[in-house]
Amino acid sequence: MKTGVFGGAFNPVHNGHINLAEKYISILNLDKLLIVPTANPPHRSSECFAAANQRVDMLKLAFRDFPNAEISEIEFHRTGKSYTYDTLLELKKIYPDSEFFLIVGQDQFLNFDKWYNYKKISQAAVLCTAAREKDSRKKLLDFASGKLKISNCYIADFEPVVVSSSEIREKIKNNIDISGLVPNAVKDYIINEEIYVEKF
Repeated sequence: MKTGVFGGAFNPVHNGHINLAEKYISILNLDKLLIVPTANPPHRSSECFAAANQRVDMLKLAFRDFPNAEISEIEFHRTGKSYTYDTLLELKKIYPDSEFFLIVGQDQFLNFDKWYNYKKISQAAVLCTAAREKDSRKKLLDFASGKLKISNCYIADFEPVVVSSSEIREKIKNNIDISGLVPNAVKDYIINEEIYVEKF
């Protein structure tokens, strides 16, 4: 079984995430796509994070029409920092017959050598990314073969929809409409739950 692993803060999930999921499910012919929200990311502050249950709820709304997508709360059941390597080890026990494809963004890919046990991650899963600009695909290929020295990777040739979660949060704080950046159901949830709104 071909299983994609799409991790991230999803703070909030947005149309760029959904576009990537659609593209990778199609291109890699995935049987299952596990969406894994990060509980305690090692490389960023959690100070402006929506609550875990809120991020999960937003993901369920965003991917409710994806029959082969599943929201995994696996990282919320561990203590300490959420390392991808540990998550993959757990997933291999849960899905022993799966071939894993780890989906990361371009920026994360170009910092992959700083990830905990990155060599072992590349042995446990095919590392997948997509060039944000058309002329940056060669840069990613060179980085994989040069700095990373890994061959177990897939560089997609489609151009992703670039949307920033931090940009969305900033718009919400400034009472700017976020229509078109997130699914309508997610937008309504954010408004109803008053997420990312500065409270005095």
